[in-house]
Amino acid sequence: MGGISKARSASRARCGREGDAVAAETETTDSERLPHVFRHFDLAYLGIFAPHVWIYCVAHRVDLDFGGVLVGIPLYLALSAFMLVIMLLAWKLDLKRIASRLDWPLAVLQAVATVLLVLPLPFTGFASAIVAAVAAGIGVAWLYLQWAPFYARLDVRDAIACIFAAMAVGSACKIPIDVLPPLPAAVVLAALPFVSVVFVRRACRLQPPVKREPRLFYGENPTSIPWKILFGVAAYSLIIGAIQGMPIEVAPLPVWLATTVHHASEVVVALAVLWWVFARGGLLRFSALWQAALLFTATGLFFLPVIGPEWAAWALLSVSIAQTLVVMLFWVMLADVAHHSSTSPFVIFGSGWIAYTLPFALGELGGMAAGSNDAGTTVLAVLAYVLTIAAVFALNESTFSQRRIFADLDLPTPEQSAFASIDAGCVALGQERGLTPREVEVLQLLCKGRSKSYIAESLFISENTVRSHSKHIYAKLDVHSKQEILDLIGAR
Repeated sequence: MGGISKARSASRARCGREGDAVAAETETTDSERLPHVFRHFDLAYLGIFAPHVWIYCVAHRVDLDFGGVLVGIPLYLALSAFMLVIMLLAWKLDLKRIASRLDWPLAVLQAVATVLLVLPLPFTGFASAIVAAVAAGIGVAWLYLQWAPFYARLDVRDAIACIFAAMAVGSACKIPIDVLPPLPAAVVLAALPFVSVVFVRRACRLQPPVKREPRLFYGENPTSIPWKILFGVAAYSLIIGAIQGMPIEVAPLPVWLATTVHHASEVVVALAVLWWVFARGGLLRFSALWQAALLFTATGLFFLPVIGPEWAAWALLSVSIAQTLVVMLFWVMLADVAHHSSTSPFVIFGSGWIAYTLPFALGELGGMAAGSNDAGTTVLAVLAYVLTIAAVFALNESTFSQRRIFADLDLPTPEQSAFASIDAGCVALGQERGLTPREVEVLQLLCKGRSKSYIAESLFISENTVRSHSKHIYAKLDVHSKQEILDLIGAR
């Protein structure tokens, strides 16, 4: 934190020397447009890429063969069990004082397990692979949880910036790691736990400041965590695990081609999210993104049995890209919940990650069992579609807890004393730009921070009609965000 204080002091002194109001106004505009972690960039802010890269490149490495052992199953089961232990301890103890003592020992444990899993050794077999996978699961569980306090203190803009920038960096790193021979791959992957420890400690020292204190939407009671959303995540993860455990006939793709298309697409998706939020000033609608990812996944799985082996590999590849987006979005959601909760971040991130990893392992076991019993892929694809539809309905936008997720991306609600001036400003702006009376009414409610569902109920119209009016309003005013509308009203 000392580096941040010095930077702030230097910034204040510099502004004082310049005394330039125009430059100060420009700096404020840039500050509102870009998050702190981009304006004061440090590579440590992206350190969460280390566990993301490690768990993918180890659990999905194509040349692992330990007598039929699936590394992911014992790894994810051990990960879930260790996170449960940490959650129970966090309910009773203050883990902040002892958490740092776990960093280096568990990093060493994970590095050793990485070598045993990735590097073919003469003594590596069934039993040693199970032990190594369990040890690796414990190590990577802490690799994730050690970041929980850092992300719990981030506001949502900084959390989105860190997560999706890390997704872009991590996906770019996966491409060369996937094609490396076992020895250099083992060296690189064994170093990632130590990279994570170094980065998380530096990131905590450079913890970004919060512009305004968060409202505590989620209290000490663990049931205040949005369990309905966790159910949707669990259903989705169970489906993906089952598909990975099934023996699906696919035409093999060259490793370099598959990994390049896969991870390059992830980089594009991550950069698109960053562009939308920080260049366009757009909002992230949690339920809309989840429903799109889940329906995309369900559609791909539904047609998987009928498209033939030649296209099956590409279908599974597209599902994997959607899975990565879901994981990143889920991590940002957990960060936003932890930011607005007085519950220990270890409890929130632990419960969320268990909801993802435990069903994934159980799904892999179920997929293996279905494959050994010659269960048709069509039946499992239909089941996957039904379960995914159930997961979509579990993430209904009307859920009270869900409406709060990513709410900080929007502008704070104006004070009621300002409503009269907002109404007058909207009327004058509407007359000047040719808005219809109904569009002026919608504009007034939007500027007061009302949601589309609230506007629809207030004006006795549908939400689709509200969206249509909003689109016309933005086009007529030639703006792209609510802040630009308020700036127009303020300029008057």
